[in-house]
Amino acid sequence: MTHNLLTIILLSGCFITSALAGDRGWVNFTGMAPQAYEKQQQPLTVFACNNTAVSLDMQWGTDNIREVPFGLEFAGDQPYFISKYYIASPPLPNQFVSGTPLILGVLSQDHFRLDGGPEMAEVFMDYRLLKPVQLGFLPVSYQSSERGEASCLDLGINQIPINIRCPEFEYTAYGQKITGQKKGLGKGIGQLARVKTKTGELKDHGQLFIPLNVASQKPLKDCTVEIVNDIMFAHQVFFGKASDHQSIINLTQAYERHQHSGESVGLYCRPRPVDQPAAGCVPLQPLNEFD
Repeated sequence: MTHNLLTIILLSGCFITSALAGDRGWVNFTGMAPQAYEKQQQPLTVFACNNTAVSLDMQWGTDNIREVPFGLEFAGDQPYFISKYYIASPPLPNQFVSGTPLILGVLSQDHFRLDGGPEMAEVFMDYRLLKPVQLGFLPVSYQSSERGEASCLDLGINQIPINIRCPEFEYTAYGQKITGQKKGLGKGIGQLARVKTKTGELKDHGQLFIPLNVASQKPLKDCTVEIVNDIMFAHQVFFGKASDHQSIINLTQAYERHQHSGESVGLYCRPRPVDQPAAGCVPLQPLNEFD
């Protein structure tokens, strides 16, 4: 797919483009899945700038042409531009019970780009399954702050796009183990969200998950979690605190610290600087097909 350069002028946080508010983009989802999944409708959720979430579905082994928002949008009187989508990790099955083994799927592609040209975005997904795992959970504080700065809770940030990667996973493809490949649980994003009580109230924390080895109950080695800041329009979010923060952390180490000391993961949130617009919230520059 080629990408045409869209005109953009950044002036005091505002931009001018040739796109009109309410434009739409078209995407063709195709893919392959294990035989047991081939006849099932696959639900998809895709995320874009400013917490834009679109629920879709697709049928394996055929074209699935879908319409998604694209181009100029407004948050109040503040303009932003939907230009990049991330594909959510396949949802957990409805019958999943916490503490029991489950099989997760992994996508071969986790994002796509739109440029408003005549070409349709093409997304091919090879839905492979990972070895059965159990999940451990790690609390994340939305109210941590220092030096009197506003916390994520104060700023009203409730949902944060994240990507969890664990290089120790092995794929299975259509019922057969694939040897020599250990790059599981890296394609597809999720959302870190404040936990809801049974009455629907939001607590002051959310929780991350990490895969555990079923036999040892220990977390997989070298897992990481990254905050996907390039589709966060008004704010930037990091792990840590104002004086020491990063967008990606070693999730395995954080989980082990929590197991030993009860330490949760803190979040640092700040308004996005006007001169640092999110890359997925402005028209995209031409890049090669693998970006």
